[in-house]
Order: sequence, then C-alpha cells, then structure tokens
Amino acid sequence: MIIQVDPARCTDCRLCEIYCSLQQEGYVNPSLARVQIRRDESRRLLAPIVCPPCGEKKCLAACPEPGALVISPQTGAVVVVEPRCTGCCKCIAACEIGAIRFLRQEGRGKNGKAVALKCDQCGGDPACTRVCEPKALEYVNEATGQPVFERLGALLAEIEKDWLRRGGQPRRRTPSR
Repeated sequence: MIIQVDPARCTDCRLCEIYCSLQQEGYVNPSLARVQIRRDESRRLLAPIVCPPCGEKKCLAACPEPGALVISPQTGAVVVVEPRCTGCCKCIAACEIGAIRFLRQEGRGKNGKAVALKCDQCGGDPACTRVCEPKALEYVNEATGQPVFERLGALLAEIEKDWLRRGGQPRRRTPSR
C-alpha cells in the first residue's frame, strides 16, 4: 500500500498537515507534519508532498548512521528512528522530491538537538488520507510508490523552473547550519 497523490485535487485545506502533526507529534502544528503542501501561486499549483516508497531509496543509502533509517516491514516506507538520527541532513540532500525535512529542536534525535522528519505512512493507517475529502491523498493497494515519486519530481521541477523564470533564487534542500 502507498499514499497516492493527485495534486489536481488538492484544495489547500491543509487538513492533511493538521492531522499528520496530530498523529505524529500528539498536537496540532502543521510545520511538524510529515506531509507538506508546496504551492506555486502564480499557476495555482498545489503539490502535497509525502514520501512514496520509491524504488531507489537514496535516503537510506545516504544515511551514515547505522539503524537511523529503516524500512518498515508493514508498509515498505523508510522510517526515521529518532533516537539514532544525528540530524546530519544527508538523507534530506539525497531525496529528489524534498520529502524529508530537518527539525532543529532540543531533545530530538541522537544528539538531542535535531532530527530528520519524513512520512512513515503512519504504520499503514495514514491520517492524511483519512481526512482528505477531495481525495488528493489516497491510500491505495500498489506495490511501489515509484510512479508517484516520478510524478511529484516532474511537478516540482516544473514549479522550480517557473520560480526561477520569475526571478527567484534556486531553493535549497538542505538547511543552513
């Protein structure tokens, strides 16, 4: 099973971010959600970004800390094991669609300072798909998320080209230190 993404159906209600943060963190804070809505206001494009279990799993290969990223046997999703994550950001740089984010917060991660955040598909019952009424996010019976990953990558490349064409600076995928 994977989270299927249909950006054309996204209404920017942000319920996915609200319920994701509630499920993952125990309180509502959309900035801590594992799903994030990317916006391109000029073309009115919305792209819900989740981590579909892609084929290559470059984040897993990039992680230097043994056991900090593991594959969930229930969902096939790559999961951050927070007590082992050093916050090195190598997984973030490796993810071509920007589905992994950095959280600098005391008490988080192996060193108690920072951790990577990414969608883990909520152990097989993703909150975002339960609350998405327009069905921009759906949990479907597919073996791999590679097609979703490729579509999101193409859409994000389009958004970035438009951003640069309008004079924007290239967006960084890794945090400044």
